[in-house]
Amino acid sequence: MKNLLIGNGLSISISSDFSYSSLREKVTIESSPAVDRLFKKLNTVDFEHLLTKVRDARDVMEAITDGQIIVSQSISDEIRAKLIEAIQSMNPRGPMDHGLDPQQLNEAIKKYNNTFTTNYDIYLYWARKGRERFNIVDFFFEDGCFDRTNVDKRGRDAIYFLHGALFIFEIDSKIKKISKGGHSTLDEAIQDRISKKNGYPLFISEGSPEEKLANIKSNQYLSFCYDELRSMSGELDIYGHSLNPSVDGHIIEAVKDSAVERVRFYQFKLNEWSKGEKEHLNSTLNSRLGVKVELHDSSEHDLCKWSIFEGF
Repeated sequence: MKNLLIGNGLSISISSDFSYSSLREKVTIESSPAVDRLFKKLNTVDFEHLLTKVRDARDVMEAITDGQIIVSQSISDEIRAKLIEAIQSMNPRGPMDHGLDPQQLNEAIKKYNNTFTTNYDIYLYWARKGRERFNIVDFFFEDGCFDRTNVDKRGRDAIYFLHGALFIFEIDSKIKKISKGGHSTLDEAIQDRISKKNGYPLFISEGSPEEKLANIKSNQYLSFCYDELRSMSGELDIYGHSLNPSVDGHIIEAVKDSAVERVRFYQFKLNEWSKGEKEHLNSTLNSRLGVKVELHDSSEHDLCKWSIFEGF
């Protein structure tokens, strides 16, 4: 089996707006003074780091005061909501935005039996469709809803959104994929549901790897995706993913638990790295994943053809 794991590097390669620094600028616009002060005080543009710090502070204050001081959840809720708004504002209104042809992305991931992604944005929404039909399944079959008893790939390749996505909503205890329906664009359909409080995107964005995994296991769709990642076999290509243990330790553990025998890791501008830097990265990845890792420059992967940055 051929497997692909995609991280936020793909989105950043398409638009630098998806970098944490650009998203941070969007979030602090029209945010409360408290949120702006947090970003400045902690000197970070990493949302996951900030949300984790807020959660830790809440736990500490409640513990040392024996519950007498309750730190409001509203700050975390605001940061999370603003992050979703920021990512959504960066989303293309249509598949041809940025002058990119989604067919190239479809052709790139069609070379894999399974594609796993931790990205939230909607680029991969269009990638499921080939020139004539949707040829990559996402398991939202009946009325766009996920049903764990109906996960037959039907002989096709599959894509798994490991941390959810802006177009996947929790509605009346159901996990549903949003389509544009009567709206002009998918983006408008998402915004309409959020503004009318008709569900909320399924979106894992905060906490330690252990907490993320707990949230994943509590959701039938996300747990299904994670189980598929753990049970993959054969080859795995990793593109645009840092595999940072403090953020994605649960992803690393899933790869280690899998039956993958060969891993190719595509690194941005690897050809400009020194021999020592390459050896250090290679040694680090070998240790983390428990399998021999081959390093490649990201320009060698077909996904780079879908990038606005040369050689990503």
